[in-house]
Amino acid sequence: MHEWICTNRLGSFAMGTAKRTPERKYHGLFILRRAGLLEPLHVLSDVNEVLIDAGRTFELASYHYGNADFPRGFEHQVAFSADPCPTWEYQCGDARVSRRLELVAERNELRIHYRVSGAGRGAELRLSPLLSARGMHQLGHENPFLDGRVRDANPGVGFRLYRDFPEFTMRCEPPADFEPKGFWNRSVRYPEEERRGYPDKEDLFCPGYFSLKFDGELECTLHLQLPGDAPELDEEEWDGPHFIEPGIQEFADALAQAAQQFVYIEQASGEPGVIAGYPWFGEWGRDTLIALPGLLLETARTRTAARIIDRFARSRRDGLIPNLVGEDADHSDWFSVDASLWFIRAVQDIHTQEGKAVAGRWFEAVFEILETLRSGKVPGVWVDESGLLGVDLRPRPGSWMDAQINGQAVTPRAPFAVELNALFYNAVQYALRLARQAGKSAFLETWKPIKEKLAGAFIEKFWLEDEGYLADCTDGVTPDKSLRPNQLFAASLPFRPIDKKQARRMLENARHYLRTPVGLRSLAPDDPKYRGQLVGEQEERDLAYHNGTVWSWLLGAYVDAVAFAEGEDAATEEVSELARSFKKQLKEGCIGQVAEVFDGDEPHNERGAPAQAWSIAELLRVTYRYGHRNDERSRRMKAVRQESSGAVTA
Repeated sequence: MHEWICTNRLGSFAMGTAKRTPERKYHGLFILRRAGLLEPLHVLSDVNEVLIDAGRTFELASYHYGNADFPRGFEHQVAFSADPCPTWEYQCGDARVSRRLELVAERNELRIHYRVSGAGRGAELRLSPLLSARGMHQLGHENPFLDGRVRDANPGVGFRLYRDFPEFTMRCEPPADFEPKGFWNRSVRYPEEERRGYPDKEDLFCPGYFSLKFDGELECTLHLQLPGDAPELDEEEWDGPHFIEPGIQEFADALAQAAQQFVYIEQASGEPGVIAGYPWFGEWGRDTLIALPGLLLETARTRTAARIIDRFARSRRDGLIPNLVGEDADHSDWFSVDASLWFIRAVQDIHTQEGKAVAGRWFEAVFEILETLRSGKVPGVWVDESGLLGVDLRPRPGSWMDAQINGQAVTPRAPFAVELNALFYNAVQYALRLARQAGKSAFLETWKPIKEKLAGAFIEKFWLEDEGYLADCTDGVTPDKSLRPNQLFAASLPFRPIDKKQARRMLENARHYLRTPVGLRSLAPDDPKYRGQLVGEQEERDLAYHNGTVWSWLLGAYVDAVAFAEGEDAATEEVSELARSFKKQLKEGCIGQVAEVFDGDEPHNERGAPAQAWSIAELLRVTYRYGHRNDERSRRMKAVRQESSGAVTA
């Protein structure tokens, strides 16, 4: 399935297939995200164009019904391009029809541009909107409550389909007559929903059609508009680095373009945020903070990054950063520890690049987070006498491996998780450096003894000498020897609790068992728990989600670990390999994007959300960091990284 996506930087989006046959309930021409909504609203499924020319009728849309497709507009389609905007070309007898889709930036407005050439005299183009008017995760059905009345919007027509559904308008330029012909288009089928174990049929409402009569040629634009614009982002201009080879340059340019789809403006506050993935994810703390360096810092969009970090700093509760970000505190979720540790990592990264003048405002938040973890104020979170961080939030999972079935973690992990302690070690070292510079004697007195014990305890509890890698977690006595990619963070962060020899042995195992062309498996294939395909209904997929499924975002930690253990030239080779591996991927699946996950088994089919922020961001981050020429910026950043482990500028 070849998909496309375009967004409007307000979180609203359009998404569909190249042949225009919707496969998912999420496919549609306008899905509205706005403050005050419990979920985004699916407004418009498609517009069926009907060209009547020389006594022949051509319908250009397509839907699945049972085992048949109707109409079969794809039979007239001769070309499709997703770049820069989704554009279709049709040959309808002697007439050529072009259709180009545009979501207007920072406005809730859809424009569909049409150009018809080669038609005869007395031709007619009819544009019939097929309205979904439902929650994005739901399906709509014929019902007596829908108000199909067509209101005069001057110009155009207006609709208020349900009492609690936002009013919207549609109009044509040049103006066109609207013919009210309200009817239900019944039993549209979405095969991908059936494959995923969800209801797959819905009814769409058509209120009528716009009619444009013309001779020979026609250019027109159909507008759909809802209220709710937002202030523009104040973004920096930067032409980007020059890369070491053309393949990497092309890869980096594609990733940078994809990255723009995820940064949006939250309309209630006017503040920027990051959509974790399209179509079904919202804003997540963990995902945002992991993605932020790649989406924004490496591309020099520092002001936007700083505003996002500010939002999270202001939203912390009891010293913790929210993981699931809701409209307010009552609708957010703090059931994770790693979101707070990734917040510290984001502060550390922007501090490294921009200095104290930018990052200094968040230093107190860094200290507060660590004190919260140590204090025992959060039930199920503690620092033990050896300095290790323990997290036991059962039955909730406490890390990114957070799939649940019936409220129970699918991948239960002992309290001391390797990546949480790698992040914790890095955070403690960084905070102590800040405390020394700020003269915070009380913090130093408390945390220096913890730091001095922590590195030794990490090796003692996690390092498996015979196996040559790190345990995934431990209860303090018995290590879980499952070979997972979480251990890579012990070699990828600025402060590392393992040495280069250990990192090289760990990488040997990761290369042999976990590395694939599109990411890292979440579990080695020889493990009895391994599941190589992410297919079936929700429960079956959840069992595989972190037990073999490949995650592209982990390639960032992998390449950083290679740079530490084998040198930056080796990391550059890895980036070259990624550019080759993803060249095909960026042209398939969701065109120009990288999916959330892939099957652990070959051929590593794309699964999960078709466009995922941290997949793009981490690939972009390591490509920018290790793939560009030895220019002034790269020399400066390399010097900062090598000054000492975790170095920051004054």
